[in-house]
Amino acid sequence: MKNKGFTLVELIIVVTILGIMAAIVIPTFQGNVATAKESASKTNLMTMRTQLELYKLQHNGVPPGYVNGAGAPIATVPLQLIGTTTVTGQASPNTVPSAPFLYGPYLKKIPQNPFNKLSTIAYVAEATAFSVAADGTSSGWLYKKETAEIAMNWTGTDSEGVNYYDY
Repeated sequence: MKNKGFTLVELIIVVTILGIMAAIVIPTFQGNVATAKESASKTNLMTMRTQLELYKLQHNGVPPGYVNGAGAPIATVPLQLIGTTTVTGQASPNTVPSAPFLYGPYLKKIPQNPFNKLSTIAYVAEATAFSVAADGTSSGWLYKKETAEIAMNWTGTDSEGVNYYDY
């Protein structure tokens, strides 16, 4: 009876070829992951910035972070964006507008920062640069309520050398 099968040499050649192919392909996919995160970050920021502007338009130029003209705690901002609000900024977790909460919701949920997976927002003082506040761990997003500016809380630079907090 004749045994059929692969010789040890044939198996070694196949495993070597597979190893070479993996060494070529894996770095290509790793670069695509970083590019996808950069793209998702830009899209999330564009969406949030658009909705912040809409909020300001519907609230007589006052951005999220204020209630009845006074500064509000940071926990108010997500509620103002995902719930409904009055013209003075009082927020309700309800997502269906009804009197007196006639405005919103602006977002279904606060998006995650693709790099640190956090969807929390942290206040940054108006005079503080985002570059100083960015630490990558305390929150997903950095927000200046005075100017309605929002930035990604992530340090480092992207594939084109742009700081993530400068998106």
